Amino acid sequence: MVMELESVMECLGNPLKARVMIMIKEHGPLTPKQMLSYDSKIPQASLYRALKSMEEHDIIITVSETKVRAMVEKCYSLNDELRGRIDEMMKCNDGDVYFKLFMGFAFNLLRMFEEYTRHEDIDLKNDGSGFFTVPVYATTEELEEMYRKILDIIRPAQVRRNTDQELHTLAFIATPPDRMKREA
Repeated sequence: MVMELESVMECLGNPLKARVMIMIKEHGPLTPKQMLSYDSKIPQASLYRALKSMEEHDIIITVSETKVRAMVEKCYSLNDELRGRIDEMMKCNDGDVYFKLFMGFAFNLLRMFEEYTRHEDIDLKNDGSGFFTVPVYATTEELEEMYRKILDIIRPAQVRRNTDQELHTLAFIATPPDRMKREA
């Protein structure tokens, strides 16, 4: 079965399916039990329905099956074709598609911040978390050059060099141009 664009769009617009995609992208192949351990608020029956639908539409694939007592436990991964489909959707220059992609991105960030803020032992000053905005005037080419330079700075930190280092996620967003301020 070939993955259809409509199926990808439906997953991106469905909070549970988008969450499953994000978990697999973050952690690699996962079993439903592992997914529930990452997000215990997901109803188990809803998760299994979502996984069945996602597998039927080739969004996820089964990478292994393990017999656990009388049942078979599947381990799921994202279909490699998914990345190409998202790139194809971007080429269509469709604002609705772009918004759904951003919604999945933002949903993931919200989930990370929610999980962090629910812990009793958070240390806002010393945990290294934060967010800010910086308005910039730039052409598309200048923005792309900024991205390249930022990635060059970040690349060494993508490998853990000692046990004192903790995993953080840096997120960068370039908003669309503010057409109202263009005259300023």
